[in-house]
Amino acid sequence: MWKRQVIFFIISPFVLIGCSLTEDADVGSVVEEEREEQEEVRAQAEAMEPPDEDQTIAEEFGIDEARIDQAYEDTNQAQETYPTGLTIPALDIDAPVIEVGQLENGQMGVPDNGEDVGWYEPGTQPGGAGNAVLAGHVDDRTGPAVFFDLGDLEPGDQVFVTGEDGEELEFIVDEMERYPFDDSPVEEIFGPSDEKQLNLITCTGVFNQENGTHEERLVVYTSLVEEEEEEPVLPVPTELTIQGDLLSWHSVRDEEIVGYRIYEIDADGEETHVGSVSQLERKSFLVNDQDTDYTVKAVDHFGNESDPAEEADA
Repeated sequence: MWKRQVIFFIISPFVLIGCSLTEDADVGSVVEEEREEQEEVRAQAEAMEPPDEDQTIAEEFGIDEARIDQAYEDTNQAQETYPTGLTIPALDIDAPVIEVGQLENGQMGVPDNGEDVGWYEPGTQPGGAGNAVLAGHVDDRTGPAVFFDLGDLEPGDQVFVTGEDGEELEFIVDEMERYPFDDSPVEEIFGPSDEKQLNLITCTGVFNQENGTHEERLVVYTSLVEEEEEEPVLPVPTELTIQGDLLSWHSVRDEEIVGYRIYEIDADGEETHVGSVSQLERKSFLVNDQDTDYTVKAVDHFGNESDPAEEADA
């Protein structure tokens, strides 16, 4: 019995020492990881530029501009429509739309009859960002054609384009211009634009027998009527915590999110943007004042922000 006790007391300290060494090793490892994280965050903070409100989203979060362009292109394509019909109530026009291309001389092709309207297929589709162009004849050998009365349109008149899916896009007339047949502003009519434009073209003026065409071109500039879209509801960062001077949070798992903005909140609840962190970086930020409140918002490709993150319960 006594020997058992001796063995017990001899072995027991080694067991306790063994446990103690294991715990010390684990604590040491955790401390080392925290120290490395702090160093990484401090290095990230030192390299961080102060917020610049004139920066692009790509510049702010250090991502490829092509990624932002692709996001806009995807959104733009979702609003485009392949045109099959044109309706202009003020002129009692309801005409089919067909594809036309570019002629060998570089000019836009036109339908081979007076009833159809031609859509310049190499260019923008109606509804997309840019200048979509539709053209029709003012007359033909039998008399007035589809765009004979186009010059009677007035600013504010409606123009409707029907897509192959049956959906209609509404455009509003902005202005009309007449140009010499050989001196039209091609870039303005056909070129790129951030706006969603639809330009209607026809001939006008005296018919020049020598040149075989009318002396002027009439261009009706219209713009898309867009429904007000609700701002997207983005997922909110979670597990926002402040330990010492380290603010941290959990990332949002959403491919649309490109980064996070950190805001300082004053006593009146006013928010001041104090930093930005890319989705690819560690989700941490060194705060300047530990007695001040902070929050974090997720940001998508277009600069839309989520609701502010709330500090996690201790």
